[in-house]
Amino acid sequence: MMVTVPVSPDRERAVRAMRRWFELCPPRLHGAFGAAVRAMPKADLDPPVSPPGTVHNSVSTAVFDDLYREPREWMETYSPGSWDELLRRLGEVPDAASFEARTRDEQGRLYKPSFLVSAVSDEGYIDLVSTIDDAVANDPGGERAILATVRDVADLAAPVAVAVAVRGSLTDTPLEVALSRSSADYRKRPGEVLRNYGWLTVVSDEMAERVGGADRLRASGAFVEVEPLAAGGWWLLATKTWDEYGPEQANRLFELLAPVLPPGRPEMTQWRFPAVGEPAVPVTLPNVVAERDPREIAG
Repeated sequence: MMVTVPVSPDRERAVRAMRRWFELCPPRLHGAFGAAVRAMPKADLDPPVSPPGTVHNSVSTAVFDDLYREPREWMETYSPGSWDELLRRLGEVPDAASFEARTRDEQGRLYKPSFLVSAVSDEGYIDLVSTIDDAVANDPGGERAILATVRDVADLAAPVAVAVAVRGSLTDTPLEVALSRSSADYRKRPGEVLRNYGWLTVVSDEMAERVGGADRLRASGAFVEVEPLAAGGWWLLATKTWDEYGPEQANRLFELLAPVLPPGRPEMTQWRFPAVGEPAVPVTLPNVVAERDPREIAG
């Protein structure tokens, strides 16, 4: 899951949103594994000898020197004290911050169970990212927790991009992935194009006007929720549950939002290399968008 918020014109709002993200995601989204890690004694995390099943974790921040881009890094194993220090450091906008944990498997890899909550600032925006525990994602109460977390942050600092996604990227939205584009293509013109749409979509006030205004959004029947955000913009929920959202809903949203979508035809099937030296295979992307170019509607 990813939420991108602007640092300007209100840096204080952005900082509050970033801190709130870190406060909310671990207890709401990281499930039983996250709760177990937060309850572990510090001595049991990152021990000198790590057999399979050992949990490795850290809380960290990094700030890069403006001239040489050399990082000033801080990293510690999780504890209540180091968590408080992380939140203190989030009183300013770092270049990067994270709380993550992974488990060593039988092959010695750091793998699952795992979780991550992070913030990366670049070009005037902060990408807020969190993994979602499978049990949380597959539970109706968990879905409500996901939406409540995004809403709490969106009301603090109107996002320029939101993506609740399966196997999502740390920086690129599902629409950008389907278009084979990166977030860098759109960061410098956030008011011009909508970087993502889906089960949950957030549009700016300007974009809402360009697609006909809030009344048209409500009258379209494409959303079960059309609500203004406290910091500006509109909250658009397509279906009550994640499982109800599919190609039919994606096409309805596409036709409604076409005036603000980036040009190009998304491809839901793409060729990927499963491993180094192996041939490319077709892979169907897990997050549904309409395979249509908005220029066919806009002319």
